[in-house]
This record gives sequence, structure tokens and C-alpha cells, in this order.
Amino acid sequence: MSADSQPLEPSKKKPAPAAQPDGAITCSYCGDTVPALISIDAGMRVSLQANAKLASVPDSVCGGCHGILSKMISMGAVLRSQEAAKEQNRLMLWRNRVSLVKKAKNHLVQREWAESAIYYEKYLRVLELVYDKKQGELSPDLFSTESRKQEMTVVASVYWDLMRIYDQSPRYKDRQVAASLKLSEFIRFTPIYGHVMRKAESLARTAKSPDVFRNFLKSSNKTRARCFVASAAFEGEPNPTVDVLRLYRDRVLRRHPVGRRFTRIYYRVSPPIARLIDRGPAFIRAALRFLLIRLATRLLRRLAREKVAKLP
Repeated sequence: MSADSQPLEPSKKKPAPAAQPDGAITCSYCGDTVPALISIDAGMRVSLQANAKLASVPDSVCGGCHGILSKMISMGAVLRSQEAAKEQNRLMLWRNRVSLVKKAKNHLVQREWAESAIYYEKYLRVLELVYDKKQGELSPDLFSTESRKQEMTVVASVYWDLMRIYDQSPRYKDRQVAASLKLSEFIRFTPIYGHVMRKAESLARTAKSPDVFRNFLKSSNKTRARCFVASAAFEGEPNPTVDVLRLYRDRVLRRHPVGRRFTRIYYRVSPPIARLIDRGPAFIRAALRFLLIRLATRLLRRLAREKVAKLP
């Protein structure tokens, strides 16, 4: 052997089970002493690693362990099959959810309240099954990704329709209250915020259970983003213009006494103005959006000059 040659590494092959004085052999899986071991072939090894999720499989085991490992393969295959079937069922439910909403709305147009409510509740239950949630546990964060924002609007519209359907009979007031609470969680993240709020204000005077709609309006106003006029102009939908206005408030106005005083006055007078904008015609919101976009563009340039333009 030359001087540059490297010594060979010792073999990492598992040592053979030690023989006992009386000729018995120790099973490396259970540790019992047995007269003989049964080899685990390559096919069984692969099945154990794939179906039973065993990271380490011995070369040979006793007869009892061999039987246990064989059952583990069968159980693992069954579990994998059940999981695949469950996933397939979820996919089928997800694809069928649209038809449930369409059927519910068709019944609603025909004033068939009970049938409409049944299909709406089925739709919500499908979402709970798909997202592995208990009844009533749907939340906006489940639909926060860009691909799920449209679904969030559908969910909000379903809760809104359920509020109105359950208003038809005092027997279902508990369900109506539950729907209103869920709607108040979702509505501020959707573009139908202004429309729903205007309708709710009207129903707060004419509904059979007006207190439910009044409480909904109160809770929704509490959770609404604190940039009232801009949020009303953009109908509660997230928008870069609103982000710029908030940034200017936080980075500039709140750093100076005059700016802080202006901000306090704004928060006192803007909520009723925002409600007027919500109830007003669409052209007012369109004109206000145009003015706010131009204002935000100028403020962003000023922030850039002051080197504070990075959004948090």
C-alpha cells in the first residue's frame, strides 16, 4: 500500500445476531431469544418503509415479529387508502360547492326560505369539511390568499342571505344571530361591505328582528379599518391608496402636534361622513376615489423625498 493511500472505512453492515450459549438467537426487533430467525425480503422491506412508515427495518426477525410486521403492512395500506379516499371526497365536495350556492340563490328568488337555507348551510358545511373545521369555525384567515379572496366574498354573501332568511321567523333568531356574528367577521374584507351596510341600516328599521341588524351594524363598525372616509370610498376593499394614506398618518402627521390634533378631529367627524358615503350613490364614491388617488400620489412623492416611503 502506498503512503498516499487512505485506509478503508470499516464495513457498516449490521452485525449478525449474537448466538446464545444454548444455541438460541436474539431477535433484533423484540429482543427475545428464539431458536431461529426469518429473513425479511426486499419486497417486504419496501412495503414496511412505504406503508408502515418504518425508517429502519432489520434484516431478520423472529416468527412473532414477522407476523406483526406483516399486519403493519396491511394496516398501513388501509390507512393510506382511507386517506386517499378522504382527500378525493374533499376534492369532490369542493367542486360541488358552487352548485349548492346557485341552488340556494334560486330558491331565495322564489322566496322558498327553508330550501334556500338548507343549501346555504350545506355550502358552509362543505367548507368546514374541506378545511377540517368544526361547525361555526370558519374564519377570514382561511381565505386570505389571493386565490381565495373571491371565496371570502361568497361566504360573506351567504351569511348575509342567511341573516335575512332567518329573519322570517322568530323561531330561528338564534341562527340569525349566529349568522350575523360570522358576517361581521368576514364583511370588512370584502368589496360588498358598503352594499351590505346600506341594506342592514334599512333592515334595522323594517326587519322582524331589527335588534339583530342593529347589533350587526355596531359590531361591524367596531372592526372596520380606522381610515373611515377612504375605506368607504373603496367600499371596504383593500387598496394601495388607503395604505399610503395610513402611512402618511403614521410617519408624518403623528410626529407633530398639529398632525396629531388633526388626526383626533378626523376620527371624531369621519364616521358619520363615511356612513353617508356608504349610503350615497355610486358616483360619489367614484369621484372620491379619483380625488383620493391623486392625493395619495402626491403624498407618496413627498414621503419619497423625505426617505420614509417604505411601507411597513
